[in-house]
Amino acid sequence: MIFVTVGNHFQGFDRLIKKVDEIASHTSYDILIQKGYSSYRPQSARYFDFVPIQTAIEYIRTSELVISHAGIGTIILCKEYGIPLILFPRRKKYGEHGTDHQVEIAHAIEERKDDHIYIVYEEDGLEARIDEVLTKREKPVLRTNAGKVNLIRTIRAFIED
Repeated sequence: MIFVTVGNHFQGFDRLIKKVDEIASHTSYDILIQKGYSSYRPQSARYFDFVPIQTAIEYIRTSELVISHAGIGTIILCKEYGIPLILFPRRKKYGEHGTDHQVEIAHAIEERKDDHIYIVYEEDGLEARIDEVLTKREKPVLRTNAGKVNLIRTIRAFIED
Protein backbone atom coordinates (compact mmCIF):
# COMPACT_ATOMS: atom_id res chain seq x y z
CA MET A 1 0.00 0.00 0.00
CA ILE A 2 1.02 3.59 -0.62
CA PHE A 3 -0.07 5.83 2.23
CA VAL A 4 -0.37 9.55 1.50
CA THR A 5 -0.57 11.94 4.43
CA VAL A 6 -0.88 15.71 4.49
CA GLY A 7 -0.88 16.19 8.26
CA ASN A 8 -3.29 18.40 10.15
CA HIS A 9 -2.40 21.87 8.88
CA PHE A 10 -5.57 23.90 8.31
CA GLN A 11 -4.73 24.86 4.72
CA GLY A 12 -5.65 22.23 2.15
CA PHE A 13 -3.13 20.41 0.01
CA ASP A 14 -5.24 19.81 -3.11
CA ARG A 15 -2.21 19.89 -5.41
CA LEU A 16 -0.86 16.66 -3.91
CA ILE A 17 -4.25 14.98 -3.45
CA LYS A 18 -5.31 15.64 -7.06
CA LYS A 19 -2.03 14.32 -8.46
CA VAL A 20 -2.09 11.15 -6.38
CA ASP A 21 -5.74 10.58 -7.33
CA GLU A 22 -4.80 11.01 -11.00
CA ILE A 23 -2.04 8.41 -10.56
CA ALA A 24 -4.49 6.09 -8.75
CA SER A 25 -6.80 6.22 -11.78
CA HIS A 26 -4.34 4.27 -13.94
CA THR A 27 -2.10 2.28 -11.60
CA SER A 28 -2.36 -1.04 -9.83
CA TYR A 29 -0.93 0.39 -6.60
CA ASP A 30 -3.28 0.37 -3.62
CA ILE A 31 -3.37 4.02 -2.51
CA LEU A 32 -4.84 5.37 0.73
CA ILE A 33 -4.96 9.14 1.29
CA GLN A 34 -5.28 11.13 4.49
CA LYS A 35 -6.53 14.37 2.93
CA GLY A 36 -6.96 16.53 6.02
CA TYR A 37 -8.56 19.87 5.24
CA SER A 38 -8.12 19.55 1.47
CA SER A 39 -11.33 20.26 -0.40
CA TYR A 40 -10.65 17.91 -3.30
CA ARG A 41 -12.37 14.54 -2.91
CA PRO A 42 -10.49 11.71 -4.64
CA GLN A 43 -12.36 9.70 -7.25
CA SER A 44 -9.94 6.80 -7.73
CA ALA A 45 -8.11 6.41 -4.41
CA ARG A 46 -9.46 5.48 -0.99
CA TYR A 47 -9.36 8.42 1.43
CA PHE A 48 -10.33 9.85 4.78
CA ASP A 49 -9.93 13.25 6.43
CA PHE A 50 -8.37 12.33 9.80
CA VAL A 51 -7.86 9.27 12.02
CA PRO A 52 -6.47 8.83 15.53
CA ILE A 53 -2.66 9.02 15.63
CA GLN A 54 -2.27 5.30 16.44
CA THR A 55 -4.23 4.41 13.29
CA ALA A 56 -2.08 6.74 11.19
CA ILE A 57 1.07 5.19 12.67
CA GLU A 58 -0.23 1.73 11.76
CA TYR A 59 -0.84 2.87 8.17
CA ILE A 60 2.74 4.18 8.01
CA ARG A 61 4.19 1.04 9.60
CA THR A 62 2.43 -1.29 7.14
CA SER A 63 3.01 0.73 3.96
CA GLU A 64 5.39 -0.08 1.14
CA LEU A 65 5.78 3.66 0.58
CA VAL A 66 4.63 6.86 2.28
CA ILE A 67 4.11 10.12 0.41
CA SER A 68 3.94 13.10 2.71
CA HIS A 69 4.19 16.83 3.19
CA ALA A 70 7.53 17.55 4.80
CA GLY A 71 6.23 17.11 8.32
CA ILE A 72 8.84 16.14 10.87
CA GLY A 73 6.58 13.61 12.63
CA THR A 74 6.05 11.59 9.46
CA ILE A 75 9.75 11.79 8.59
CA ILE A 76 10.72 10.46 12.02
CA LEU A 77 8.18 7.62 11.89
CA CYS A 78 9.24 6.51 8.41
CA LYS A 79 12.89 6.50 9.46
CA GLU A 80 12.05 4.60 12.63
CA TYR A 81 10.08 1.91 10.75
CA GLY A 82 12.37 1.83 7.71
CA ILE A 83 9.60 2.84 5.30
CA PRO A 84 10.60 4.59 2.06
CA LEU A 85 9.29 8.16 2.02
CA ILE A 86 8.63 10.65 -0.74
CA LEU A 87 8.45 14.20 0.57
CA PHE A 88 6.26 16.60 -1.37
CA PRO A 89 6.56 19.83 0.62
CA ARG A 90 3.73 22.31 0.97
CA ARG A 91 4.57 25.54 -0.84
CA LYS A 92 3.77 29.10 0.15
CA LYS A 93 3.42 30.18 -3.51
CA TYR A 94 0.48 27.76 -3.93
CA GLY A 95 -1.24 28.87 -0.72
CA GLU A 96 -0.53 25.52 0.97
CA HIS A 97 1.27 27.06 3.94
CA GLY A 98 2.15 30.48 5.32
CA THR A 99 5.89 29.88 4.97
CA ASP A 100 8.25 27.71 2.93
CA HIS A 101 9.72 25.94 5.96
CA GLN A 102 8.76 22.56 4.48
CA VAL A 103 10.80 23.37 1.38
CA GLU A 104 13.71 24.23 3.68
CA ILE A 105 13.29 20.90 5.50
CA ALA A 106 13.26 19.07 2.15
CA HIS A 107 16.43 20.90 1.04
CA ALA A 108 18.18 19.98 4.31
CA ILE A 109 17.26 16.32 3.86
CA GLU A 110 18.49 16.43 0.25
CA GLU A 111 21.84 17.78 1.44
CA ARG A 112 22.11 14.99 4.03
CA LYS A 113 21.28 12.38 1.39
CA ASP A 114 19.15 10.39 3.83
CA ASP A 115 18.57 6.82 2.71
CA HIS A 116 15.03 5.96 1.69
CA ILE A 117 13.87 9.60 1.63
CA TYR A 118 13.17 11.11 -1.77
CA ILE A 119 12.11 14.66 -2.59
CA VAL A 120 9.64 15.83 -5.24
CA TYR A 121 8.75 19.52 -5.44
CA GLU A 122 6.31 19.60 -8.37
CA GLU A 123 3.57 17.24 -9.50
CA ASP A 124 5.13 16.30 -12.83
CA GLY A 125 7.90 14.31 -11.12
CA LEU A 126 5.77 12.38 -8.64
CA GLU A 127 4.66 9.36 -10.66
CA ALA A 128 8.14 8.58 -11.96
CA ARG A 129 9.56 8.82 -8.45
CA ILE A 130 6.88 6.47 -7.07
CA ASP A 131 7.72 3.91 -9.76
CA GLU A 132 11.45 4.32 -9.08
CA VAL A 133 11.11 3.80 -5.34
CA LEU A 134 8.75 0.82 -5.60
CA THR A 135 10.85 -0.79 -8.32
CA LYS A 136 13.95 -0.66 -6.09
CA ARG A 137 12.15 -2.56 -3.33
CA GLU A 138 14.98 -1.80 -0.94
CA LYS A 139 14.89 -3.66 2.33
CA PRO A 140 13.78 -1.45 5.20
CA VAL A 141 16.50 -0.22 7.51
CA LEU A 142 15.06 0.20 10.98
CA ARG A 143 16.58 3.08 12.88
CA THR A 144 16.54 3.91 16.53
CA ASN A 145 15.08 7.33 17.06
CA ALA A 146 18.12 8.85 18.77
CA GLY A 147 16.32 12.14 19.38
CA LYS A 148 13.50 10.44 21.22
CA VAL A 149 15.92 8.27 23.22
CA ASN A 150 18.00 11.32 24.21
CA LEU A 151 14.89 13.31 25.16
CA ILE A 152 13.59 10.52 27.38
CA ARG A 153 17.04 10.13 28.99
CA THR A 154 17.23 13.89 29.66
CA ILE A 155 13.74 14.04 31.16
CA ARG A 156 14.41 10.98 33.32
CA ALA A 157 17.67 12.50 34.61
CA PHE A 158 15.92 15.79 35.35
CA ILE A 159 13.15 14.07 37.31
CA GLU A 160 15.55 11.85 39.22
CA ASP A 161 17.87 14.73 40.23
